[in-house]
Formats: sequence, C-alpha cells, structure tokens
Amino acid sequence: MLISCRWLDEWVRTYLDETELAHKLTMGGLEVNESTRINQCHDDIVVGKVLEVATHPENPELKLCMVACGPQQTVDVVCGAPNVAPGFAYPLALPGAVIGEREIRAKFIRGTRSEGMLCSAKELGIGEDSDRLLELSEDAPVGAILNDYLQLDDAVLDIEVTPNRADCFSVAGIAREVSILTGNAIQFPEIQSVQRANYTEMPVRVESVEDCPRYVGRMIENISTRAVTPDWMRERLRRSGLRCLHPIVDVTNYVMLELGQPMHAFDPDLLDAPGIVVRHAVKGETLDLLDGSKLKLVEGTQVIADLENPIGLAGVMGGVSTGIHAETQNVFLEAAFFTPKAARFSVRSHNIRTDASHRFERGVDPHLQVLAMERATALILKIAGGQPGPVQNLSTSKQLPHKQACMVRYNRIERILGVGIPRNEVESILVSVNKSVVPRSGGWKVMPYSYRFDLDEEHDQIEEIARVYGYAKIPSNLRIRHEQPRNVSETAVRSSEIRDVLHHAGYFEAITYSFVDPETQQKITPSIAGKPLANPIAENLSVMRTSLWPGLFHAFQENYRRRKEQVFLYEIGRIFLPEGEKNMLGGLAYGLAVSEQWAQEKRDVDFFDIKALLTCIYDLTRAGDRVEFRAENNEGLHPGCSASIYFDEQHVGIAGQLHPALLQQSGIGEPVYVYQLEMDSLARRQRYQFKGVSRYPAIIRDLSFLLDREIPVQHVENTIRHSAGDLLTNLNLFDVYSGTGIDFNKKSVAFRLTFRLNSRTLTDQEIDVAVEAVINQLNQEFNAKLRT
Repeated sequence: MLISCRWLDEWVRTYLDETELAHKLTMGGLEVNESTRINQCHDDIVVGKVLEVATHPENPELKLCMVACGPQQTVDVVCGAPNVAPGFAYPLALPGAVIGEREIRAKFIRGTRSEGMLCSAKELGIGEDSDRLLELSEDAPVGAILNDYLQLDDAVLDIEVTPNRADCFSVAGIAREVSILTGNAIQFPEIQSVQRANYTEMPVRVESVEDCPRYVGRMIENISTRAVTPDWMRERLRRSGLRCLHPIVDVTNYVMLELGQPMHAFDPDLLDAPGIVVRHAVKGETLDLLDGSKLKLVEGTQVIADLENPIGLAGVMGGVSTGIHAETQNVFLEAAFFTPKAARFSVRSHNIRTDASHRFERGVDPHLQVLAMERATALILKIAGGQPGPVQNLSTSKQLPHKQACMVRYNRIERILGVGIPRNEVESILVSVNKSVVPRSGGWKVMPYSYRFDLDEEHDQIEEIARVYGYAKIPSNLRIRHEQPRNVSETAVRSSEIRDVLHHAGYFEAITYSFVDPETQQKITPSIAGKPLANPIAENLSVMRTSLWPGLFHAFQENYRRRKEQVFLYEIGRIFLPEGEKNMLGGLAYGLAVSEQWAQEKRDVDFFDIKALLTCIYDLTRAGDRVEFRAENNEGLHPGCSASIYFDEQHVGIAGQLHPALLQQSGIGEPVYVYQLEMDSLARRQRYQFKGVSRYPAIIRDLSFLLDREIPVQHVENTIRHSAGDLLTNLNLFDVYSGTGIDFNKKSVAFRLTFRLNSRTLTDQEIDVAVEAVINQLNQEFNAKLRT
C-alpha cells in the first residue's frame, strides 16, 4: 500500500522524517519496502492562469498566450500544447527555473518573445502525461509556488501489509498504528452527518443476507456536470497509485484510501429496471465490467443487480451499463459489508482482483459503512454540489461478525514472551489497542475493536503486547532443556547426512511454499490435480503441491533472471497426492557442472551428473549397487531424457531433463535437470559386515562387448554379477563407445572384472570358467559379441 507522509501527518503528528517513520513501522510489524521522496519543482515554477490565447503568426500549431503569474503581473508564453485555453491554470516555469538539467530562459521562438514555459506533468516529474499541460483547479492561487500549492515536500511509503492486518489498508489504519507505536495522539477528521435535502430513495432489497449483512446506500441528485476533482485530491490519489477518472469516482476512491471502506457509485438513470437487489448470480447470467471484460457469471457469485439484470460484481467491480460518465447528474452511492468468504469466491471464480476486492477479501470493519457514506456525501457536495437523500441502512445484526471479550493473564505474558514487562506498561498497551480494558484479578478483560479481525484469543493479545512493546527489547535467551539422549540406530540414515552429500556437491537448500502456482504444476504433473486452498494468499499460490519441482523451478527462474551461470538447488519436503502425503527429496541443476577454472574444461551439467549424485546419496544406505535407472517417459520431462529410479525393484523416484515446452514458455533456452526421490527409500542402511583383507593377489580381466545400442548397461552389469559367481569381487564399467568402426545401431561397452578369494590364489582355469560363463550368458540374453 502506498501512503503519503503529509496525508498521514494530518492524522497523527509523528515529528519523524520518512526514514525514521519507515523504521518505526517496520519494527512494529508493518514492513516498509521503500520510502520515496516526491519530486519537488524549482521555486520559480508557479501557478499561472492563461488570460488570452492567440495563434502564432508564423506557425499555426503554436499559440501565443498571455499568462498571469502574480498580482497585476503577466508574461507572454509561446506554447504548442493542444489543451491550452483561456481561463485555465497551469504550472508556469519562469526564467531561471530549472527543469531536469535545463534552465528556462526568455527567448524568441519564431520571432516572438517567450518569457517562460507552461509545463506538463511529465516535465515536472510528477506524472506520466507528456502530451498535455497539467491542468490545475480554476481556484488555484495565481502566482503561488507550485511546491507549496501541491504540497510536493512529501514522501510516499510503500507498506507491505500482511493479510491478517486488513485494518491497515487505509490512512486511518496506518495512523492508528503510528499513534500506538509512538504514543502521539490521533486526530480524526471531523465527519458530521449530512442532512437530507429530499426524500428520494432507491428501492433496495438484500437477498443474500449471509454474504451481505449490511448494505448502505444514498441517492444524490442534481450534481454539477462541470465539476472537476480538486488538485489536493488528485495529488493524494496519484501518490497512492490511483488515476483520476471522474469527481464522483475519485471521491469513492479517496474514501476507500482514507477510511478503508470500498465504495461504488451507480448512475441510477441508466438502470433498466430501477431498484437495487443484492443477490447471488444464477446460471447463464453475464456482466460487462467497467474494465471492458465480459464475464459469464459463476452460479452463486454475489452480484449487485437491478430488478432484472446484474449491474456489478459485488465487492469487486461495477458494470459498464450503470457507470458514472461525464453527463451523470444523479448518483446512487453504495457502501456495504461483503463477507471475506463471498469476496474470495468472486475473485477466484472470475480471476479478477481490484483494490476493493483486496480489502473485502481480508475483512472490512462491519461498522464503517455509514461513516464512509457521510464522508463521501460531504466531499461530493463540496466538489460537485447536489441534493442528498436519506441514508438507507439495511442491516441484519445477527449475521454481522461480533467481537468477544477475552481475559489476558499477567503471569501468562512472561511465560510466553520470556520477559517481564511492567504491569502498568502492559495495561497501557492494551488500552491503546483495544476498545475497552477492564482490570480483573490477575489480569484484564479486553474487548477488541470491530476492525481488528486478528484479535480473538489471549495469545493474539500477548502477540500484540510483544509487537508494541518492541521485539528488539525482548532478550534472546537460550533455554536449556534437560532431556534424555535419544537412541539413534546405526541403521537409520539421517536427513543431515543426505544434506551433507548435497552440500559437498555444491547444492543449496531451498525452502519453498507447500502451495504453488496451479498453471505451472499442471504443466509438470498434468495427470495429478493439486488440492485447491480454501483461502489462498495469492492466485499463483492456490493449490497444494503434488511435486517439489514447481517450487524449485520458481526459485530457479529468480536466479536465471539474475544471470546466474550455475544453479544447484534441493529441497526436502512433503508433497500432497490424492492417496496421501509423501516426504520427498527434490533437486534441480542448471548451468556449469563445475565453476569455470583453468585446470578443467568448461562443460554444462548433464543427466549423468544427476545420476552420479543420486548414486552417491543411495550409497548412504550401503546398497547403492541395488539402485537402477530405467529409461522411461515421465510427465513434465523430456521424452528422450527421462528415467525412473528403482531400488530393490521398487519405484522410488524419477530424474531427467525438464520438458522443452515448459522451458520455452518460460523463456529459458538451456536444459534444466531435475530429480525427485521418496525419502522413505533412504531411511535405512545395511549394517556393516566386516571381512578380512585377502592376502592373495587379485586377477583382473577386461572384457569388451558389442551389443545393441538400446540395451541398458545396467542390465548387462546385473547379468555379469549373477553369472560370474562368488569369485567376482568388483565390476567396473570403464568405456562406452559408438561411432567410427561401429554399426550405427550398436555400441561397444568395456568392463573390468576383478576376481579374488580370501583363502588361496585363484587359478587361470577357474578364472577362464567364470569369464566363459559371463560371455555365454551375455550372448544368450543380449546377443552380445565379445570384441577382441
């Protein structure tokens, strides 16, 4: 949320600069991402009012303007802006003013002297519009320094409001926080009830009471079609990140920013069937929204309708058919309490998010609507005039959320926080935060404000005490726990051992969310539907993960955008499948296999790097020779570079290269390798079985075979081990060759076989028998030919 420090200062005087204020808020739990100074203009840029406009004699595209720049003081300015007109006020840069790196001087333009420059918003650095002059209000004081008139001596804070603090999505909410954290008094603007000028009402009916327990409306007739939004409001909206659209719409946006209550304005003259009905959409209904999108409404979505058709998506956006326009003369204002559940359903169903829905999803004060209506009415009457009707307040008390009092025990505070806070200080904090605080034996009975949706139980209040007291003032103490040491089995493989292997291989541990982007997950595991969250914190984090890869891939993308040449990541965490949860080890590798150096040739990581790493991990079980990689197609992986991993003939994981389509859609041109294993398959290791070291020499035989290219070498190895018998103590693949001299469909593989006995020296005849058995078995199973 963006908030102007000057605007905030009107509510609570902090006597702090923006840096100190940002630090104070951040330490209080409202993180300030950035504080930005508003671009100030040179003091020689003033408010100028154009008195006369004539066409330049030598260039019809230029205009000669007589501009008032002070009492009885005028200057002649040559201007080419299309919107310059007599009677309007614009920023005027007088000779000596500096704009950017350019100093304004009096000069002749096509033979006519120009004594200044009328400016656009972009030229002044306070907006993006460069084609038109910045129009100021008609009542802008001529000759006033623009810095003073627009209050440009200001800074904007970008505050990251957490989802549980919906009350802070407004100037009022932030002001309350500043008041609590600094102890300075808050000054609410005086908001008085506006007396009705007539009895005009809009027929209103609320059918979906459970989703809209309070609906407040008001008719205002005969507003001026010539009204313009005053400059002070324009500037505050701009600094808050909103564009000015129409004085009525601007007022509703202003009240939303100021008080936190989203509002909407309808043009009642455009209703097909006059009357307002708050109800649920029925099957087949459609709605054209103000942003130009056309919705096919989901059944059960809450809508605002006239007596026949929907005219707005409740709590999200209004429809174009009843939108405010330049000729609007009558207005119906709406301020409602839509439940967070209903707002979230609308947002998820139609994939639309707005400033209003952002607030309704997290919770709006259910007692704020009438106050916001009075504030908006007063501002509209001040800016555009009109005759207001009575406030229409349709409320169902039993459906509104109600706060409950709770006890806060003094001894419980120290037990939870680990620090003793003086009793009077605790009471002072509770009073500043809550609506009422009544001392009781051993503590206090407190009643939170209706806008504090995050305060329900005692632990919430203690959390608030810690926050306001100051986390920095709570000492970090090491609590010594006396426990019996756990019995750790020598056969248990600890996750720390797996992490050590990965760290030594250059991998960094990632910790990602258990909920992921449904679109990315669909591309990786299309056959498994992730369980949707009932209340996701964001659209791209709305389903439970069925694989660790979506989270790792997102982390990789962040590194890739920063031009990292090497990204090795792993994560140990749970995935959520229809049949239940599984604890998994997942990893991702991209870029250089080894950091560039002089002693080793530069190369990129490939599948065999992944295979070697996983084999090392399974060596922790002392049964790494029982791991088998089988070439099989797997979802999300390149069809030609994908393997299933088996351990003792049980499927335990997959590894390979991410599918090129996914990489291409993400703007990644190089291969990315991933793997995923079941942690249960790594949980146990074999016990050590000690053997004596043979005193007798080993006998080595090197055998090279020619076999079909598609035959997995793993199968060949298994056959050699089985057929060679107990004499074989070691088997090593030392060469694989295909190319010149070898048929295209064939490959040559060479093995080194080591034979040995502990009791005696082996004879050549015994070795020959074992080798012959290997050759015959390979020929029989794979049609392998011995190469000589």
